Amino acid sequence: MIEIIKQLSSKPVLFGEMLLASLFGNLLALVSPIFVILVLNRYIAHGVDSTLATLAMGTVIAIILEYIFRRIRYRFAETLNENPDKKREINTFNSAKNSKTFTFSQIPGEIIRDIFSSTDSIRHVYSPSNICLLLDVPFAVLFLSTLYFLNPILCYITLAFVTVVSFGVLLGILSLRAPIQNMRQASNLRAQVIDSLVSSPDTIRAFDLSNYLETYWTAATNSMHTLSYYIWDRQNRIQSAIRAATAFLTVIIISIGALLVVDGKLDVGAMIGANILAARALMPIIGLSQQVDGWVRARQAGRSLADFVQIPRERKSGTAINNYTGNIEIKNMTFTYPNLGSTLIDDLNFSVKAGEVLCISGRNGSGKTTLVRLISGLLEPSRGQILVGGIDLQQIAPDWWRKQIMYLPQEPYFMNGSIRENFNAFNPDLTAQEIRKFLVEVGLEALADESPGGLDQPAGKGGANFSLGVRRRLALARALSHGGPLAILDEPTEGIDNIGASYVYKVMNGMAANGKTIIACSHDREIIRGAHLFLDLNERPQPIIRDINKNNLI
Repeated sequence: MIEIIKQLSSKPVLFGEMLLASLFGNLLALVSPIFVILVLNRYIAHGVDSTLATLAMGTVIAIILEYIFRRIRYRFAETLNENPDKKREINTFNSAKNSKTFTFSQIPGEIIRDIFSSTDSIRHVYSPSNICLLLDVPFAVLFLSTLYFLNPILCYITLAFVTVVSFGVLLGILSLRAPIQNMRQASNLRAQVIDSLVSSPDTIRAFDLSNYLETYWTAATNSMHTLSYYIWDRQNRIQSAIRAATAFLTVIIISIGALLVVDGKLDVGAMIGANILAARALMPIIGLSQQVDGWVRARQAGRSLADFVQIPRERKSGTAINNYTGNIEIKNMTFTYPNLGSTLIDDLNFSVKAGEVLCISGRNGSGKTTLVRLISGLLEPSRGQILVGGIDLQQIAPDWWRKQIMYLPQEPYFMNGSIRENFNAFNPDLTAQEIRKFLVEVGLEALADESPGGLDQPAGKGGANFSLGVRRRLALARALSHGGPLAILDEPTEGIDNIGASYVYKVMNGMAANGKTIIACSHDREIIRGAHLFLDLNERPQPIIRDINKNNLI
């Protein structure tokens, strides 16, 4: 509710207009019970048809006007909510998009999904309808005040009844918080099982993991079903209790009202009108009490989002170098993964001149992929410098730098979309003919010419529908489309057959012939033989770059 109040107070003029619309709408809502009172007391007593027609016509007009004012108020509430909702969702996405790679990668996937779904939860809780309901609550006093003028005793009874019922509903809703949280945890566990089934069906069958996953699935499913039936039962109890409470209030008001009528302290019309007013006073307060749990969850979601948007972000500004040629220097660079504690790269020094080819080798875990991620700007050194054209990479504009490199990651990944979209996402101006040219360079023209769908065929599941060799060459073609004077290739021939590797060699030769600087992590003997420089990260205590004295590539 605090968030709603903040939104309302942020636009005082709009808030004032909404209050006026609420006032007029609730005042007009009094017309119906007054109509009942007047019909029972005047028309039935005197039987003048013109009186009934006048009363009915006036009441119909009031009902129409009440509808109009409530719709106007709803439109105001939509305007109030539109920008904050969009801003919240855009900020959440931008936090994920612009966060530092290492920090973001340390957050579990299910938590990321929960954070994004939190924006939907907040939007639902603070919806225009709920804002309008909140604005109706103070005007319950209007119905109680009118009831007081009819008969103070009936007003006090209604007030006491509303208080007791609202408190009971509130307790019932709060008792559901723990079961709902437990059901969310069970749902997350089921989601993890589904992710495993979808992403690695071969592994599950080859290593007979289905029974293991079934155990988790069964436990989570049983828990979800048990909790679901419990929650549904409680919710039904609350709803049934509200209906029963409304009926009880009617019985009490009519019964006491009938006694007052017999004693001559109240007339029949006032008794019926009092029953209508009591029900109208009860509705918004009970509705508000049902929202309390939503407010609690929205507040928790808001805290999660507030923490998420504070995660470290990449720099957006920095230096751009005119006519960068591809030279790079590493000076006294050390890198330590925060969660490991041990230093992976320690006081590394080397330089690569424009147009040279450096091959980096080393055992698994020696830091090859980490090194190329550091050079590509995806990670930051713990100490030391990466100099680009003599300028520290920490001072270089990230957007500019990524336009200077052709990057092939060790694990190629593609957006869920078509081949065409994966190329055009970086450069929307690329034509189908240009994309095909890059595919031809890596020997994948069949993807464009012979496969169903051509360039519009999907690269689903991150590209997992293609074999590793095809996926790697497709990623190389994507890297080529970026241009740039520096190529960073992580295991360019891993998982590729001889024919595919020959295309990779040809592409690398072409890069070298065009004066591109190449940094390749590889154990491929052909790539090692063709490099100018060689760095073996297995060497201890300090890897040293060696000049292989090769002027020609493969």
